[in-house]
Amino acid sequence: MNILFVTAYLPVLHQHGGGVRMFHNIRLLAEKHSVRVLSFAEKEDQIETMKSVESICDSVTVIRRIPDFGAHWFSLKPFLVREFGTPAMHKAVDDALRAKKTDVLQCEYLQMAQYKRSGIFSILTIHETASDNAYRAFLGADDAVEKFRLFSRWMATLNYEISMCNAFDRVVTMTTQDANYLRSYARRANIRAIPIGVDTAHFRATVDPVEHPLEILFIGNFRHTPNAEAASFLLNEIAPYFPQLTFVIAGSHVPNGLSQRSNAKFTGYVGDTRKLFHSNTIFAAPMFSGTGQRVKLLEAFAMGSAVITTSLGAAGFPVVSGKEAVIADTPSEFRAGLTALVSSADLRSQIAARGQQMVLQHFAWERIGQQFLDVVERRG
Repeated sequence: MNILFVTAYLPVLHQHGGGVRMFHNIRLLAEKHSVRVLSFAEKEDQIETMKSVESICDSVTVIRRIPDFGAHWFSLKPFLVREFGTPAMHKAVDDALRAKKTDVLQCEYLQMAQYKRSGIFSILTIHETASDNAYRAFLGADDAVEKFRLFSRWMATLNYEISMCNAFDRVVTMTTQDANYLRSYARRANIRAIPIGVDTAHFRATVDPVEHPLEILFIGNFRHTPNAEAASFLLNEIAPYFPQLTFVIAGSHVPNGLSQRSNAKFTGYVGDTRKLFHSNTIFAAPMFSGTGQRVKLLEAFAMGSAVITTSLGAAGFPVVSGKEAVIADTPSEFRAGLTALVSSADLRSQIAARGQQMVLQHFAWERIGQQFLDVVERRG
């Protein structure tokens, strides 16, 4: 079959979680089908990274994203539609469809739903439920004017997200929680939850001959608000209580306001995150916002690290607190959970081993890859 894959962000490794999922999705599809990729890029220097994708599919076209910041007073669509509504991408989609018969149009992220074309079997991938995120932002607002603005954004996002789910032939989410949320509104939609996988041959625990001191690690792209919130929580609510430990905060675009504590180490962007893990790494992911599945946790489990996270961070994983990971949802719970891990090498080892086994059993690409193929190939 001929598949046209259209995405809001570069489908590359080592940049963000969505990129990891898309790269492997393209790789798996291209092993059996013809796959062409259309992707947005924000900057010219990002285009070079797409060479890795060119090697696994038929063609790659990168379009510079030019958001529409103009006033649209009477539009009922959320801003994310105009933000990703670049005319050059609309033309590229139409040109690609004219150039070659297309059996499947796959749109990645809600903002790309506008590129659906009638008469073509279409799949929409919802990496995060945008309306649920908008609702949580509305609930968290205190100022009356801001609350009204966020209420309007929530309503616009919910209306658009549900209408697009109903319009596509298939909708894919990362977690069962997100699928159930969308089904509760989009009654006509065919929604399937397919988790993100991890390359267990690439991410795996190795024997380190050097004895490292105990460290707390968090990894994230800090342009994504939930990651900035998580790092702030670690530095302000947790790090002061563990002055003997180093908190390693890795990732690009660190906010200027993020606390610079004496026991915090900021690494910036790290291309190969495996270098951040060692035998005495505790991976801490206090996620309090955002939906979907966290690739950072997949990789931490696969690397054989003990993990402490929140209930929201563990979404999509068959985790029982105290077995595959420690689940903690308040500052006091997080401090208590981290204290237990820091105090016991045996507990860290047991949790790490069970977490790693869970990933090998449920999330290796070779185990879940067929689910991606089924969505595309079984169109009845």
